[in-house]
Amino acid sequence: MDADASTKRQAIGDLMKDTTIPAAERNRRLEVLMSEFGTEEQQAQLDVSDTSDNDDRKRKSLRTAAIEAKIVSKNIRRLTMQEEEDEEGQNSEQAEFRAAHQPATIASQPEDETASEIESGLGYGSLPHPDEIRLSSNHPLDAGLDPPSTDQNPDLGLAVASAVTGDEDPDFVVMAIEFDPDAKPPLHKNRRFRAYTCLAFSITAVILVLVVVYVTASTKGTQIVEQESYYQADPTSQPSLSPITERQRSGIIEQLQGGVLLRNETFREMSEFDPRMKALDWILHANSQQLDSDDVNLYQRYTLALIAYNFDSDSWYYCPSSPMHSNDKCDVPYGDGLSKTYGVWLSGLSECEWYGVTCSADGVVRAVDLIQNDLIGTIPHELAALNSLQLLAFPYNCIYGTIPSEIGSLRHLLSLELHGNVLSGIIPDSMYDMDKLQLLNLANQYGQNRNCTSSSNQVIDMKYKFGGLAGQIEAHGLEGKLGASLADFRSMKGLYLQNNALTGVIHEDVGNLRYLRWLFLNDNFLEGTIPEKLTKLKNLRKLLLDENFLRSTLPEDMSRWRDLEILTVNGNSMYGSIPLGLYNLTKLEMIRLDDTRQASSPWNIDPDEGFTGTISTRIGQLQRLKILLLSNNPLSGTIPMELGSCEELSNLRLHNTNLSGTMPMSICLLRDKNLNSENNEGVLYADCRPNNGTGEPRVQCDCCSDCCDFTSRVCIADD
Repeated sequence: MDADASTKRQAIGDLMKDTTIPAAERNRRLEVLMSEFGTEEQQAQLDVSDTSDNDDRKRKSLRTAAIEAKIVSKNIRRLTMQEEEDEEGQNSEQAEFRAAHQPATIASQPEDETASEIESGLGYGSLPHPDEIRLSSNHPLDAGLDPPSTDQNPDLGLAVASAVTGDEDPDFVVMAIEFDPDAKPPLHKNRRFRAYTCLAFSITAVILVLVVVYVTASTKGTQIVEQESYYQADPTSQPSLSPITERQRSGIIEQLQGGVLLRNETFREMSEFDPRMKALDWILHANSQQLDSDDVNLYQRYTLALIAYNFDSDSWYYCPSSPMHSNDKCDVPYGDGLSKTYGVWLSGLSECEWYGVTCSADGVVRAVDLIQNDLIGTIPHELAALNSLQLLAFPYNCIYGTIPSEIGSLRHLLSLELHGNVLSGIIPDSMYDMDKLQLLNLANQYGQNRNCTSSSNQVIDMKYKFGGLAGQIEAHGLEGKLGASLADFRSMKGLYLQNNALTGVIHEDVGNLRYLRWLFLNDNFLEGTIPEKLTKLKNLRKLLLDENFLRSTLPEDMSRWRDLEILTVNGNSMYGSIPLGLYNLTKLEMIRLDDTRQASSPWNIDPDEGFTGTISTRIGQLQRLKILLLSNNPLSGTIPMELGSCEELSNLRLHNTNLSGTMPMSICLLRDKNLNSENNEGVLYADCRPNNGTGEPRVQCDCCSDCCDFTSRVCIADD
């Protein structure tokens, strides 16, 4: 039977390889051969049961025949499936599917498979686990060799399909796997599907790009139409801006509108007389540099042009922008007949060459300093566009109005000097966020007795708010309460707020400003006491608190102010004795403790005010002292002779006190040094006139420049 079976197997193999026979005819012939092959298989099984001495060999042969039958059946199904796919043109997809599914999951055992079939080597349950099947370079199927028979090597068992002959060329190993010949590959692995998907995505992306381009073009067109409709407004009695130009369409307007106009304003809403519109027209048409919208200096050149138009640069004292400077240059004198040449504002020169403008090496504006140059107008909030500015100085000009809150956004600013103008309103809260600010000078916003005249002959009177343009309302300077916010200036070295109308108290947290050297709060309406924590300011050099409504003593620990040069608390309701720590401040040049006992409100709060006690003999340690004013205090005792050691004294006032005795000769000798006056000014005062016109003078003095009557408070020059 073995030879006959081998012949049939060979016939089946030849029939499968013959592609000239139609598929239907070939399948029919294969079914006939398979039925005959199956009959012989059954007969072999009966013969095995009759021959007991060959049980093992025949059982193995039967098992081998069963596996061969399964292999042939699988090959027939595979061949049929491939021919159907060839007819449908899906060979490549099916091959891809096969490659993606090797190996598959192990087939489960059929429910009708018996234990005897498994034991005898029949059925799925008897096949090896996929892990036991190896595909390697030395496998018989790969090498095209006949597999060794199980008789020669019984340990091989069913590790290989022994029925496959060497002349066959199988493309995969048949394993115990589930395989559905009608299955299709997953949709995401279908080549046509992926090609169509990529095409769809590409078309969608092109459509989106076209939509964005169209919307952008439409928006720009609308903006240009809006600008044209504004600039081509109805004629006015004054000259209008130049007609719409390509430069106006170049994006400059949009750039300046978005980067400089910080209050959501637009040029379209402005009058042609607005300084911002004038600066825009200059940038677009008159500026010889003809900047583009992407030029790095567009913002700063426009902002400086705005400063010129806003502060009426035609009327400036130094380097005005009037036509008198035809060569774009001007000479500014300074000391001993010397002068320096600068660029004129609004000239074609670089803005870094304009008078008062300082730039860094990379051309960025770092400072604008226009001291005492007859600037007229309000501070434009667009100054904040100069965001690299470190110094902004407009002192002693004719600037009125309020301080714009946008100034607080200049976070690199180190020095802000606006003193000597007629500003009003409050100090913006945003300014307390300028933690790099080292010098803030907002002093002297009232009491300016001078005028400025604009290029249109308009007079600005500095005695009044808004320069008198809003009526003759007397100027009082900056208002609002001071408090803990002052302590936010953590880098502050010089704080000058004198001569304003500020209220509130001196907060103790000001003592945390460890870099503070100059604190000028005099001539305001401050109340409360001088905080003891103020003595933490070890770098303090000048402390001016005079002419307020303070009611306080001097700090006991004031000896910590070792670098203090000036101390003024006069014009307040002070009381108590002079702390001994004062005499340790050997760098003091000026001490003003005078006028703490006033004859009228609001200073005369109670009869105990004024410094009491005596003048210590340790005062001779203050050898740098030039000015000592102790008048109008209830000080008692005698005048110490050690005061004569202060040879730098040029002004000494001891009148209207309870001091008595004789002026020490050591002090009279100072009259031959610095304690004198070439212009007949009083330099040494004491109560050396007869008291109330008839009584004995309280102090006997033969060298005083002015003698006073303690009762009548009348002083008469005695030189």
